[in-house]
Amino acid sequence: MRPRFPIRDSPLVEIGQASFARLVAIQFVDRAIALGSLAFTALVPLLLIAAAYIPGADGLASELIDRFHLTGPTAAAVDQLFAQPDDVQQAISWIGVLVLVGASLSFTRGLQRIYEAAWRLPSRGWRGSRAGLEWIGGIVLWTTVFASARTWLIDRTGPVGTLVVLLGGNALLWVWSPYVLLARRLPWRTLVPSGLVTSLAMTAYSIGSVVYMPGAIDQSASRYGSIGIAIALVSWLVGLGFALTASAGIGAVLGERYPRPA
Repeated sequence: MRPRFPIRDSPLVEIGQASFARLVAIQFVDRAIALGSLAFTALVPLLLIAAAYIPGADGLASELIDRFHLTGPTAAAVDQLFAQPDDVQQAISWIGVLVLVGASLSFTRGLQRIYEAAWRLPSRGWRGSRAGLEWIGGIVLWTTVFASARTWLIDRTGPVGTLVVLLGGNALLWVWSPYVLLARRLPWRTLVPSGLVTSLAMTAYSIGSVVYMPGAIDQSASRYGSIGIAIALVSWLVGLGFALTASAGIGAVLGERYPRPA
């Protein structure tokens, strides 16, 4: 009689094996690095412009300083590197905006391909641009509005409330994101496991960033100057790409294994 190994037969191990196979199939490492690079060249300038025009926003430099709890010379270097809202408004042109939107769509296509590969859906190619534009508009609004609301809630709820706000907000965002980017080809309930996994990963990454990034930015800026801040941000965004890509693959496996009824 062949011996049984309960650990090997457990659902957790099966999910782990299926998730690893899915990540290999979607070329996890290559897609994560590409996504992080695209985020730096597309989303950072887009958020810089959005912060300059949306009422109540203090600018991208202030957002980065607050997010990473930067102080002293490091905060001053970040503030100097990124233009202030008034300077951005004076420098931007319609041609620049169009070029920037085109660059941003390259990021959305990269994220779309990750979700399509994770869920084994056919690629829509350029037909997915409309969904990409919808996602860009939503993410700009979310980044500015939710950031202000999050700060207000955190000031009134303490550490436990902060964690609840981060988890809940991220879960909503990362159920909505694949739903839009996949052009609503999957019901949103099917994407709930993916949203929850991504929320956990992004919240953990956000908390870890507060601990790691101030020292990383300070060290990189001391060694390379202003360009060192950009290097640190690229590294952070690549790590974000790994978190998103891994969550997409694992979330797709969980969504297929435990489908939620409509």
